[in-house]
Amino acid sequence: METPQYRKTKIIATYGPACEPAGFISKLMLSGADLIRLNASHGADIKHLSNIVKRIRKAEVKQKRRMGIFLDLQGPKIRVGKFKDGTATLKDNSIVEIYTKKVMGSSTQFQVDYPHFLNDVQIGDDLFINDGKIKGIIESVSKTLARCRITNGGVISNHKGVNLPSTRLSTSAFTSKDKTDAITAINIGCDYVALSFVSSAYDLIEFRKFLNENKGEKIKIIAKIERQQAIDNLVEIIKHADAVMVARGDLGVEIGIERVPRIQKHIIQLCNKFIKPVIVATQMLESMIESKTATRAEVSDIANAIYDHCDAVMLSAETAVGIDPAHVIKVMAEICEETDKHLNDMRRIKTTRDKKIFEYDSTAISFCRAADQIAEENNAAAIIAFTSSGNTPLIASKLNSLFPILAPTDSVHICNRTTLYRGVRPMMMPKKFNDIYRWTDMINLAVKEAKQLGILKKGDTIVVTAGIPIGKSNGINSIRILTV
Repeated sequence: METPQYRKTKIIATYGPACEPAGFISKLMLSGADLIRLNASHGADIKHLSNIVKRIRKAEVKQKRRMGIFLDLQGPKIRVGKFKDGTATLKDNSIVEIYTKKVMGSSTQFQVDYPHFLNDVQIGDDLFINDGKIKGIIESVSKTLARCRITNGGVISNHKGVNLPSTRLSTSAFTSKDKTDAITAINIGCDYVALSFVSSAYDLIEFRKFLNENKGEKIKIIAKIERQQAIDNLVEIIKHADAVMVARGDLGVEIGIERVPRIQKHIIQLCNKFIKPVIVATQMLESMIESKTATRAEVSDIANAIYDHCDAVMLSAETAVGIDPAHVIKVMAEICEETDKHLNDMRRIKTTRDKKIFEYDSTAISFCRAADQIAEENNAAAIIAFTSSGNTPLIASKLNSLFPILAPTDSVHICNRTTLYRGVRPMMMPKKFNDIYRWTDMINLAVKEAKQLGILKKGDTIVVTAGIPIGKSNGINSIRILTV
């Protein structure tokens, strides 16, 4: 019996001006978007963001499907100042003076907005501007300025980004703007917050402490990997993060684009080993900002991320300012479906199971693996993983299961959070777990809900996991197999 086809890989769409028309969020959902990213780098006005969140929650009701929402913090992004006439040309082998004080930019001088620049940079450090299009090397540093020799020139314009891949920055990954924006995320009801330019686990520990002190205990943290320091501290960062993003834009500038594919695979592998959701982002369908068709290279790029078992793929400018965001998501969904189908085919012909795929063992992991094996041997239509914490469906999502994982929960926060998990279909229970007294009643309620949503039908075999007693977040300890 063939397992019904469904898309496992989740799609994140970045909200922007192209998504403003009335009814557009429903359109994105119908095309295949699972989560919405709000970008704090392009403004984080609480009233504006609050209105966007209200529109998303309204669309959820209409489409009868939950959407995850996360705010992507800007982080300590270093930018150049303003230039006379808005631009200047930096010529190959020329010397340019860099200041931290305000100066009008030209072909021989400009300002950077990072106050510790002159303390942190050293002779011989690389400097990249505008995503690496302009390159230079620091030749001298004084108390007032640094001199940089341009090795690869080009046109520079107002407020372009600066990368210092070989410089150890003294600033925290969490700026004063980020603090304000994180409180906004808490107030408007975001499910995740993405912390940019994470360098170590300490950044995450401090950020978690800040969120907890400001009533943000329920918000989960996505650690963005985009610096060499993060690569050096990768395992500890993954352990302390709730989810991880391979932010390939700045990462490519910082470590060299030729190393990005290898590092991407390594990050995904480690995240799966430590049971953490992992997102692959940046330029996945870049050509579709202005085109209706994806390039072959973009399709292969998306597929390869999925073959490595990422949880989600992310669209940025493609949906924020692109000519047809809904069409881009539809194309992305088609690529995901085809690749997920091939992964299922490969799983079916595999005759052996990997004995140890996670870094550690637990009772919950053993139960999830057992449930997956029972489902496979009994041609199940789905696995139902009741959850109060989101932990069981997260583990199940990392097993490369052939089956949809339905995750009934009585918590809106958990329901929204699990939209990120690969292969997991979140479901809100019509009743609180504490108001259900028998496991049979709980199963019947979830099955009824799944049938109404068109996920299950009469005669389907399902494998059910839960923790008994009901509603206690004390881990999975029971499995049942039954027919709908």
